[in-house]
Amino acid sequence: MNLLMRSGLILLSTITLTACANTWTGVGKDLQEMGKKMDPQAKPVETAPNPAGTPSTNTNNKDVTVTPVK
Repeated sequence: MNLLMRSGLILLSTITLTACANTWTGVGKDLQEMGKKMDPQAKPVETAPNPAGTPSTNTNNKDVTVTPVK
């Protein structure tokens, strides 16, 4: 493959991936708005894990409460 063709393919791939990133960001925002309209009382989910030594103190909207064993 010559250098010009390789450069063209890299440029085309970069443009395509950039366009897809903007599309997925828009889709994510649309889904969040749709979720807010479906259940306005819903709270955001905590996605980050707690550090190993820190028990979770937030028990809202949970079915199970985990008590650490000493």
